[in-house]
Amino acid sequence: MLKVQDERDQILVAKIYEAGQEHVFDFWDELSRDERRGLLDQLERLDLQLLARLDRLRTGTTRIKAKGKESTLEPPPVIELPRNDAERTRRAEAEAEGRRALEQGKVACFVAAGGQGTRLGWEHPKGTFPVSPVTQKTLFQLFSEQVIALGRRAKKDLLWIVMTSAPNRRETEEFFKTHNYFGLAAPMVRFCQQGDLPAVDLRGKLILESKHSLALSPDGHGGALRALRLSGLLDELAERGVEQLFYFQVDNPLCRIADPVFVGFHRLEGAEMSTKWVKKVDPAEKVGLLARRDGKLTVVEYSEIDDEHRLQKEPSGDLRFRCGNTAIHVFSRTFLERVASPNFQLSYHLAKKAVPFVDRSGQAKKPEAPNAIKYETFIFDVLPEASKHVALECARDEEFEPLKNAKGEYSPDTVRRAQSRLHARWLEAAGVSIPKDAKGEPQGLFEVSPLTALGPEDLKKKGALPALKDGKLAV
Repeated sequence: MLKVQDERDQILVAKIYEAGQEHVFDFWDELSRDERRGLLDQLERLDLQLLARLDRLRTGTTRIKAKGKESTLEPPPVIELPRNDAERTRRAEAEAEGRRALEQGKVACFVAAGGQGTRLGWEHPKGTFPVSPVTQKTLFQLFSEQVIALGRRAKKDLLWIVMTSAPNRRETEEFFKTHNYFGLAAPMVRFCQQGDLPAVDLRGKLILESKHSLALSPDGHGGALRALRLSGLLDELAERGVEQLFYFQVDNPLCRIADPVFVGFHRLEGAEMSTKWVKKVDPAEKVGLLARRDGKLTVVEYSEIDDEHRLQKEPSGDLRFRCGNTAIHVFSRTFLERVASPNFQLSYHLAKKAVPFVDRSGQAKKPEAPNAIKYETFIFDVLPEASKHVALECARDEEFEPLKNAKGEYSPDTVRRAQSRLHARWLEAAGVSIPKDAKGEPQGLFEVSPLTALGPEDLKKKGALPALKDGKLAV
């Protein structure tokens, strides 16, 4: 066993050996004093009991079976897009309630922004990726402008919490400072940081990123609960009189932040947690599904549901399990206080990833195929804890087009196209002539700043609007 001078460090080393992870000391003799200290500090922060539990997850299974005692699956109760006057009236009532909550300062916003844009070929926080179709505004700028516009409409500034990860926190904060918070009042933009977990190889062994450091990764968007508690922001929300927290993820520029209709339904129904969903039409689409598992509302990952459930249809022809999770939620603050307590533990999920590492000879490797397992927690796993829940349908082409891949589905091309199509419809509704091709698709690129309008009704109030020029129109 490796010998170190400090008694506390020696106890730590013994625990690492007992856990079967002694290979992390393979290069000890080559390390400087500071490098040794850094490695020991990383190891001291490890929860070895948690690591042992995660290893049992690695060797187990989570797949839902269509039959048997393990699990029963049913569609959830939902609110669909309005189809008649009564449903439109109810929606208008919800919108009015949501607007009142915003005007009274009872709503704050939270964005999960811990990811890097690596899959996009962008070695920076994903929120800094330029994504608008004409002016190339970044995700952070588009969201900031929405928050500003909402505050102006409500005559009340909204608190906006940006959750970063350890790798991107500094760059994210500097990005906001460099751009003067995009016009937001700096004290109303607050940052917190999610935790991290070690990556392990396919045998459950800790991976060394370098000779003196472990490969760590963010603990998933479920880390929001711990981040809110440890940062003191949950207490601050209470002090400010905030009752609802609107949650979204940084990759979806179509998200309607603090949508009054959504907030209003949540409040009118007395919900603790609510979710927006989009109709899934392709059974093979890789999106999580809202469902009731053994009577409890949850999100079932696409990899966890078998074909018998996946392919079931209603008499109307719609998929029976069709409620695609958008990762857009509203939480009641009191509910967050309950599930963010140290006594509450989210489930962990695993994913196989390609993780750079140093091999036993000390050579740096960058694998192309998955060589590691990363563990993370998901925020939607608190759904079964909510005493009441609202599942509100939204139109996919208006509110959901996340940026995930460099090419193909959910790529910069599709995301910019979705924004352009949406804004072309807004402009056309406001009286702007929009050229179209033979299929009725808008010809050109269109962009409406949130500072100009949050919907077609706002544009109609603007009076005369400019025409398309050189195939582009930004207002």
